[in-house]
Amino acid sequence: MKIIFIDSLAVVTAILLLIFSVFAYTSKKSNILRNRILASFLLANSLYIIDFCLPIIINVTGINLSWFNGIGTAFGFLFGPLLYFYTKSITQKDFAITIKHLPHFFLFIIIFIGALIKLQISDTYLFTSLYIQTTPYMIVCIKIILKYRLSLKNYFSSIDKLNLTWMLYVVGAFFVMWMIDLTNFTLINLNLSNLTFRLNLTFFSLAINFVFAILIFYKALQHPEIFAGTAETEKQQKYEQSRLTEEEKSEYLYKLKEYFKEDKPYLNPEITIAEVSHRMNVSVRYLSQIINESLGKNFYDFINSYRIEEAKRQLANETNSKKTVLEVLYDSGFNSKSAFNSAFKKHTGFTPTEFRKQPLIN
Repeated sequence: MKIIFIDSLAVVTAILLLIFSVFAYTSKKSNILRNRILASFLLANSLYIIDFCLPIIINVTGINLSWFNGIGTAFGFLFGPLLYFYTKSITQKDFAITIKHLPHFFLFIIIFIGALIKLQISDTYLFTSLYIQTTPYMIVCIKIILKYRLSLKNYFSSIDKLNLTWMLYVVGAFFVMWMIDLTNFTLINLNLSNLTFRLNLTFFSLAINFVFAILIFYKALQHPEIFAGTAETEKQQKYEQSRLTEEEKSEYLYKLKEYFKEDKPYLNPEITIAEVSHRMNVSVRYLSQIINESLGKNFYDFINSYRIEEAKRQLANETNSKKTVLEVLYDSGFNSKSAFNSAFKKHTGFTPTEFRKQPLIN
């Protein structure tokens, strides 16, 4: 019964991945190349699973698909490269796949041709190569996402919509699934597991794959604004090469502080460094340099420092005693309770509620 259930889950997952890949390929939302990379990844995943459950498909449909045996497995060698390219397309502006990326596909091409001509390759060598190839790609993807998340704070005052924590979960889930498969494969070859244990591992792997596919598809197609990126993120300018003089730095810094004092742009929860630079008639590059070098902060922390001071004033004002913390955070320019609490604690050492109760404040 469990074997039938697992086979059924595998078939359903493969079909859904196949459908999702068609939607992703035909979607006109956001970046077309990015969607096609996603479509290719989902398709490769689907074909890989179809190869896994080929016997039950042949048995149910009565169609002779024995020729497909091994071909779907070859598509597993696209998992790493395609996940890597998809991550790059999210975090790198104007990313394009060129001839220089061809080496990433060499192993897939070799295995695919071998499957077509029915070259006998030991499963041990085949899957060992697959795990060795894919794992480093996932690690690199995680590093790229972490670096990108940090760089966003130099250009945005609110990163909730741009936060790629979900992408870390996706890559992490795929990594866990891969480790489960690797564990299962290793134990089988070492004769250290029984059938029940192997079936349980297979079920968990397929379940994660199913959830993973739905999450990445939903995020990519329903929330394309998450992938908008920033023109300055990919290539961080070298401040050492800047022509900005110390006198100009002081002048722009004074201008920046006056602008924030008079116009209070930090009250806009969606304010970006590009908007501030436009209002001040200063390049984004110079403004970022001034904030980083002269104030020792990124744009995100710089904006939040003003918002926290505004929040402190409101919390300390007796006339605002009936004002809730939620109202204060919105009136201070924040649009997220978690971001507000985190920033407030970082700048004051207190939570907003604790700060309001301080005797020196009241």
